[in-house]
Amino acid sequence: MSVTIKNITLPTGKLSLTLSPSDFELDDLTAYAARQNPKRGFLFVSKLLAKYWPSEPEKMQAMYAYLAQCLQSEIEGVSVFIGMAEAAAGLGQGVYEAYLDNAANDSHLFIHTSRYFLEGIEAVDFQEQHSHASQFYLYVPQDKVLKANFLDAETLVLIDDEVTTGTTFANLITAYQKINPQLKKVLIVSILNFVDVQRQQEIRDLIGIELIFISALAAQIEFKRNESYQYKNIPKVDSLIRCKQSILSLQAGRLGIQGCLQWDKAVLNTLMQNWSQADTILILGTGEFMHLAFLMAAYIEQQGWAVRMQSTARSPLFKGEAITEKMEFVDNYADNIPNYLYNVRVGQYDHVLICHETPLCASLQQTAQRLNATLLYYVDGKISVS
Repeated sequence: MSVTIKNITLPTGKLSLTLSPSDFELDDLTAYAARQNPKRGFLFVSKLLAKYWPSEPEKMQAMYAYLAQCLQSEIEGVSVFIGMAEAAAGLGQGVYEAYLDNAANDSHLFIHTSRYFLEGIEAVDFQEQHSHASQFYLYVPQDKVLKANFLDAETLVLIDDEVTTGTTFANLITAYQKINPQLKKVLIVSILNFVDVQRQQEIRDLIGIELIFISALAAQIEFKRNESYQYKNIPKVDSLIRCKQSILSLQAGRLGIQGCLQWDKAVLNTLMQNWSQADTILILGTGEFMHLAFLMAAYIEQQGWAVRMQSTARSPLFKGEAITEKMEFVDNYADNIPNYLYNVRVGQYDHVLICHETPLCASLQQTAQRLNATLLYYVDGKISVS
């Protein structure tokens, strides 16, 4: 068996990958960047996640379908699919909806983790130690049917773009087992998997139930820090611990959803009437609110337009390597922290649409002005121009 080794030099250190055989080429899945984060100085810039890299909906959908197909013979009983915020909230929902296309029943539930505090709603708290913002919540659904499925699920499906050590998943699984001790099986699903066999067994021993890793590509990684590198002016990006219920959409996945996300295409159809077929389109999600932007982008692509989908992010990255453009602005979730848009140049696209779940605010207006974008506000399945 041939072994492929890839070395990437970043300002923060040297990243080495030893690749296992795969149906996919590594360079088709990811590029690389340096994090502005001393806890972990590197980032895999997924080309199919639409977070840091403008992604093609058709290729994103193909990955969703691939991972969903891998799950078909593994899920037992009622399952809960969990997308890991911030970056993989959309990936998780995409894989979930792709799985539903061939599911034997419709009792499966999707929910994504969140960094935002919702007062009075029961939550599973857990940590992502390596993150720039480490506190996360997994909220217990409020709907009686969804809550019953959440608390009684036999299979837990955890979805992220990449898994490096599995520690965050181990934290989440053990926290979830406290409210659902009947859980029988866990599936960890990712585009990239870097957890070695020994570490996988350690997590199995910890949780005490069946655990399977599913990915498009697996590899072993080593990161040698550049000890002389000085991290300066590290931005503070933690969310404020105050209730955000009044400004968040609670119908799109944060409190659970059963079935595909529903949305009204009327406003989008009206906008499309004023576009030339040669125009280029960018659809932007905001923060954890990503999946609607993907659905819009996929719909526009089906009508024949050249479209890319992406999202704003709170992860601070250095320019260089895969990051050629970096736009900074204040977040739209009332935390007054920096958010970023990467690899998008002002004027690059003929039309930019920004999908947001929070009410119109100065930050959204200013970002839209910089990008000459149209703001689309999602509430209870309805979309309006802000």
